[in-house]
Amino acid sequence: MAPKKAKEAAVTKQVGLGAWIKKGIVMADDIKFEPPTVDKKPASRGKSTRKRNPAAGESTAADAAKAAKKPRKAGPTREHEQMYWDQGMKAVCGVDEAGRGPLAGPVVAAACIFPPDLNMDAINDSKQMTEEDREVAFEALMANPDVIKCVCIIDHHRIDEINILEATMEAMAGAVRGLGEEADWALIDGNRIPEPLKGKAEAIVKGDAKSVCIAAASVLAKVTRDRMMVEMAEKYPQYGFAEHKGYGTKAHMAAIHEHGPCPHHRMTFAPMKNMPGGSNHEP
Repeated sequence: MAPKKAKEAAVTKQVGLGAWIKKGIVMADDIKFEPPTVDKKPASRGKSTRKRNPAAGESTAADAAKAAKKPRKAGPTREHEQMYWDQGMKAVCGVDEAGRGPLAGPVVAAACIFPPDLNMDAINDSKQMTEEDREVAFEALMANPDVIKCVCIIDHHRIDEINILEATMEAMAGAVRGLGEEADWALIDGNRIPEPLKGKAEAIVKGDAKSVCIAAASVLAKVTRDRMMVEMAEKYPQYGFAEHKGYGTKAHMAAIHEHGPCPHHRMTFAPMKNMPGGSNHEP
């Protein structure tokens, strides 16, 4: 049974990128998505325990053969959704976030509901996909009206106000609340459930590698945030946001110490919190 479609949003492609600086902006949009998809070991010589030094290239060939025999790591499935469908819950959504660790920019969460008969072989944990694969998957998700989805953005001001953990929980709850169809159950990546979703959600550690709907939400959240950081880099090129997306790389830290924080840095995070305007700064 395909879920009921939400009302079409005005912006579909880079949804909400111009308005991301608003606190807690929720962007609901019907996004349609189709995800991106032996040599034997040398025989032992008697009982000798002496290690033999293999000829050049021999160990490489053996290692390659060994690797070829290893089964590929299974990607996300729909098993968790199926478990709840079997209990009569028709609308099961996946929820994930991007941007808890960076020193600048927002935290972004996404939620999405897939119809049971939609196949998405290309979807995987966004952290395991290349940037190109994520972009392709994102556009496919956004173009598919059978996928109900919502993205919620919590900006750096709100993060500094309530802390990053609470901001992340707020973003996740907001993404579920903003879906065009009320979810009967939510599958949430991680080990915490936002307070408003307790009693109607399951937290799944590494859920983006286990559940297709969480993996898709992961793609939506990460690509949305990455695009925002690229947009931010155009205004503040000295920080290199387009490359590191706000994470505390060596280059980013050097830029902060050289130029000071920009208006989008999180002032409760080190090292900004010890700088003028920071939460721990003492004049």
